[in-house]
Amino acid sequence: SRLAELQESRRGREERVGALRAAKEAAEGPEKAAKEAQQRLWEEQRSLAAAAQEAARAEEAFAQLDADGDGQLTVAELLTRPELDTDGDGAVGEAEAQALLGGALEVDAAAFRERVWGGIRERYRAQGQAEPPPPSEPPLEETPPEEEEEEEEDEAEEEEEEEDGGEGPEEELKVPPPQRPEEKRSEETPPEPPFDAATQALIDAAQKAREEFEEAERSLKEMEESIRALEQEIAFDFGPQGEFSYLYNQCYEMGTNEYIYRLCPFKRVSQKPKHGGAETNLGTWGSWAGPDNDRFSAMKYEHGTGCWQGPNRSTMVKLSCGTETAVTATTEPSRCEYLMELVTPAACHPPPPHEDHDEL
Repeated sequence: SRLAELQESRRGREERVGALRAAKEAAEGPEKAAKEAQQRLWEEQRSLAAAAQEAARAEEAFAQLDADGDGQLTVAELLTRPELDTDGDGAVGEAEAQALLGGALEVDAAAFRERVWGGIRERYRAQGQAEPPPPSEPPLEETPPEEEEEEEEDEAEEEEEEEDGGEGPEEELKVPPPQRPEEKRSEETPPEPPFDAATQALIDAAQKAREEFEEAERSLKEMEESIRALEQEIAFDFGPQGEFSYLYNQCYEMGTNEYIYRLCPFKRVSQKPKHGGAETNLGTWGSWAGPDNDRFSAMKYEHGTGCWQGPNRSTMVKLSCGTETAVTATTEPSRCEYLMELVTPAACHPPPPHEDHDEL
């Protein structure tokens, strides 16, 4: 049977998914290890580059601070660098200078890099480098005396309103000052360099394994959906000889002046305004609802969209014999309860050969 064929195909796809999952995991292990090794190498390279750059800055600073060029930075030489002031008085005293030198009276280049540079690097400015200007404030515009009086009156009125408990305007959002270009550049993370050829080959192999696994998983899910749909179809009662089965997966429409009614047998009934608007659910498949002696002469669709301050909509579909399948009438005998007429060859006794239908 069709169901057995699908179930057999599903088993084959499940086996393929299992094999591809194992292949994916086997490829991702070396990929992860190679990427981590490459990241560590990049971090080491960045650290070495940063250390070399910092050492170069320290060497340049030492050369500028060592004014006489004798290879020793002394307390006297630091006294001429007011930007290194630590107590806020605008000048560097002897005690401050000696403290900056780590308690020594003089240091060479190596001791400067190890003990001094870290303490002064944020305050140090290279010779000729301008001090960053303080943030400028917009100039105050001169206000004519008449306007000043009006402003004073407005302020007095605002103060009175505040005293009366009135709420003032919301506080304006404070915009942070713009970053200086050098600050912005220092915060930017440099782009990652490309992976080496061996690492990239492992990444490509793992990516291919992932894509094959994902495709196999999608195929398996589609197969499972087909099986569920077929099992649902098989579970329906399509009549003593299955004569109503051809209505399954078909839909039939009928229009009125205001609405288009749509019946999808064994699924749902809906109503949509003819000139635009949302679709309304008039009920989903419930059961056969004909009398005991002719149970397959009516269908019941229940639990549709709720009416305003009323019950959920429902539809009774009455079937009658006809040479073609079509919805011939739709009425609303009671509020939120609809009646639909469907003619179909399947309702004839015995049913004549039915015509072929294209799904709407």
